[in-house]
Amino acid sequence: MARIAVGLVVVVGILLTGGSRSVAGGPGAADTGAMAMAAVGSGPDLPPAPPATVRGGAGTASDRLAADVVTGVEQFWREQFPVQFGRRWVNIHAFYAVDPGDATVPAPCLRQPSELADQGLFCPRLDVVAWDRTGLLPRLRANYGDGAVLVALAHEIGHAVQDRLGIDAAAQVREPDRYPTILIEAMADCFAGVVVHAAVDGRIANVQVGPDGLDRAMRALLTFRDPVGVAISRTAHGDAFDRASAFQDGYRNGAGTCAGMTVHNQTFTQRGYSSLSDVMASGDLALDDLVGSMGPDANSWFGNLVRSRGGNWRTPLATLLRPRRCDTPDLARQGPARYCASSGAVTASAADLGRVHNGLGDYASAELVASRYALAALGALGRPVQGPSAGRAAVCLTGAYTRSLLDRNADGGFGLSPGDIDEAVRELLDQDFAARDVTGRPPSGDRGFQRIEQFRAGALGGPAGCGV
Repeated sequence: MARIAVGLVVVVGILLTGGSRSVAGGPGAADTGAMAMAAVGSGPDLPPAPPATVRGGAGTASDRLAADVVTGVEQFWREQFPVQFGRRWVNIHAFYAVDPGDATVPAPCLRQPSELADQGLFCPRLDVVAWDRTGLLPRLRANYGDGAVLVALAHEIGHAVQDRLGIDAAAQVREPDRYPTILIEAMADCFAGVVVHAAVDGRIANVQVGPDGLDRAMRALLTFRDPVGVAISRTAHGDAFDRASAFQDGYRNGAGTCAGMTVHNQTFTQRGYSSLSDVMASGDLALDDLVGSMGPDANSWFGNLVRSRGGNWRTPLATLLRPRRCDTPDLARQGPARYCASSGAVTASAADLGRVHNGLGDYASAELVASRYALAALGALGRPVQGPSAGRAAVCLTGAYTRSLLDRNADGGFGLSPGDIDEAVRELLDQDFAARDVTGRPPSGDRGFQRIEQFRAGALGGPAGCGV
């Protein structure tokens, strides 16, 4: 939180699935400019190449899963690409399961296999997809389930989809401002969302992802985000909000939305650190400082919202970390932060909020406080504060408030630091506190995926996007 206006540039290497176009130590974009179409000999007078099989592997459970995934995902695009884009799918030339520790086995497009450690890539020069079979895939599967392997490999195949649409490495070289890396990566995340939706619907052969698996797959995707504090540049890949947004756009809206992404119709929230003090504090405020600054700020923003809609705003009565008596039954069920409907007070448990603050970061706890101010605003406008619609509207308005913090100028006082938006997304994915109504009940059936969608509706559409 609390941004200060001093510029700082942080330079880092490419992360995980960011190796799609150019892996650290591997060939750069200028070296891989040949189109995949030409690489596989797919001219109009040539017969289509047969589907590729996976080269490498030792028959482990992860190897078998990876083979099922790439076979099923390519079969999906073989069927859907002509439907969505009116042209024939060109089969990917090869898939490689690579052991980065085995220097005797070459890795495509790389000087040595070790450069692929904990990464996956699509190499347009050779039209191949490759991945670390001994580190990356077993770790993803153990930590996040089969859906995580699907997300990672569907992202890389998503880059092959881009190539077949003419959005290739050569296009990036010709028009870098039109095709910055963050947009290219967002499109691949979007195409991965299309594929995961198909898997949830049972349309990817031998690969299944259920509702719980969807949330776990998103958790895996968010581990691929850029490190906190990396400013948007030609090598940036996106923060958690950017990557979740692109994935959800593909999941909900389909492949046409992914192909139509531009720097003009996409909102990217990634920000660099703006001061050395922010770097030293990792962008976090102490809990007391956070609530001391946030209380007046949230009171002002939500109060202005209520008054602009013709309502009467009642300033919360209690100091956030010093709760007063409340006649609302089972107040503590709301979680670390609470809205008392009888008094209008927004309060918090210092111990419970502190655990969120220390575990997930300062804006994870701030987000929970904002969601209670959102409930107070709904009550002031005569909207329901109980029931599923109340919880969803609270999350959405929290997104709108968060966007207002992100949009403030550097000298605007209370605002977001790099990483805050990631903390918000992670809290929404892992916990349902922000979606709880005044009785402490979250909407039945909603999971992290839906909560992030609701938050995005407010962040991108403002209060009007929440129907307020």
